[in-house]
Amino acid sequence: MLKKTAVVAGVLALMSLAAPAHADITSGESGVLSGNQIFLPITAPINVCGNALAIAGTAIAGCKGGASAHVHR
Repeated sequence: MLKKTAVVAGVLALMSLAAPAHADITSGESGVLSGNQIFLPITAPINVCGNALAIAGTAIAGCKGGASAHVHR
């Protein structure tokens, strides 16, 4: 029950932070943190697999990597 309560509280917290901030509107003034927007498309091949955790030492999680990144234009 406590785990479900924590999950529900976390989801509600994330949903409350997801309110629209109208970030697509700028003030027209230039400057650092003044609403200027930059679009930087980033493509990175990332493999996520296994379930090993090493606190002190080595951990081996078997995985067959096959990630690739494609730029669509």
